[in-house]
Amino acid sequence: MSKNRARDRAAKTEMERTGARRAQAVRRVDTTGQDSQYPVRLVDANGESWYLQSGQTNAYGTRSLDWSESRTYEEITERAGPVRHLGVPADGDFPSIRQALTDAGPTALSTLIAALDAAAAAAENAIGRPQDLVAGRPGSTESVVVLQMTLDIGPRVPKTSVDPAALKVIAPILTRWVTGETVVEVAENLAYVLGGLVDELGWQGITDPWTRRNAAPYASWATGHSSNPVGAHRARAAADLLDPAAETVASTAFLLDSSIPTEPDPHLVGDATMEQLFAALVARAIHTLKRDGTEYPARADVFVLPPGLTDRPEDAPPGWRNIAALVVVTARRPWDLDEDEDQHVITDAFQAARAALDEYWPDLPEEFQSAALSLDMLAALRGNVTASGARAMYEELVSAALLHTHTVGTDPGLDPTKADRR
Repeated sequence: MSKNRARDRAAKTEMERTGARRAQAVRRVDTTGQDSQYPVRLVDANGESWYLQSGQTNAYGTRSLDWSESRTYEEITERAGPVRHLGVPADGDFPSIRQALTDAGPTALSTLIAALDAAAAAAENAIGRPQDLVAGRPGSTESVVVLQMTLDIGPRVPKTSVDPAALKVIAPILTRWVTGETVVEVAENLAYVLGGLVDELGWQGITDPWTRRNAAPYASWATGHSSNPVGAHRARAAADLLDPAAETVASTAFLLDSSIPTEPDPHLVGDATMEQLFAALVARAIHTLKRDGTEYPARADVFVLPPGLTDRPEDAPPGWRNIAALVVVTARRPWDLDEDEDQHVITDAFQAARAALDEYWPDLPEEFQSAALSLDMLAALRGNVTASGARAMYEELVSAALLHTHTVGTDPGLDPTKADRR
């Protein structure tokens, strides 16, 4: 009898005996064919998932080993300990998640994605690997989809698509699943919960327009355990056709490197500094941005940084000195959001700022002209490749800033504290 068939039969017996759901029953049965003091599956300190080989009492395999190779529990513990066993959700977890998502209504799926993003950040902080979000079952299709979805759109779910009360319930549960003493498989358990919600509320009942546009590549996971997958896919297709593109307010950030004259500007008044003049020129230039002949309103928050903070070489020409600033651009975007939209906004803002600086100080040699680097790219160059790493760098740069100014006279709705900062 194959290992999978033995597992299925054992799980069916467990379900009949205890009334447990299949996902829980599968994890409670011993599919090795022999009594063993060792757990059927475990996760080591590197996030690697190990399974007890069929018919064995202490021989574990994993996807990174050849099928004929194995390790004992003691060898795994010695080489990559401590290890964590795979467990099942606590008794109240499923009802709590389901009720929270039901209460969230059309923001259910986007709230769940935000909770997954919080759990991935917690795993990174606790263990150093956001991939531990799916440590219990890393090779499954469901886990691959959930990890991709979390890293892709988790950091950019807008606040308007998140139910705060539901997030407060779900995020701690998923964090416990990922960072607790035992590992709970995230993707499969959540797929079963979502399947029931899709049956009850429909695809549009758990998604708002933003989510239907941005989570469409991952809808197969969210609807995979629905008893009416055809209806769910039809609803999703109709939403893609009928949902209008919403105008979105969002923020993105970039590092602006430039040069300013060494001598103070003769038009400075009182105690004003060249740094303040530089920041004011940049902030004013980003009041209205242009793209392909279309204008759209924007606001810049300019944080002038101390010299040397960004490791830029001191290569300004004679009579000039280097200056760097973190520029946070908040814009009312009339375009459909895609993965390149932030970079488009950065390009538009940088071109406006560079034109204003060149006009005010026209004598800067071409080889020393201003340059821009997105905050995400700057963080990646320093080894911070995750969304939480970029957020940490943002906080570091803002805290170190010498001064801060912002565009005057903008729409109050463009205040970055109220926008979906990216």
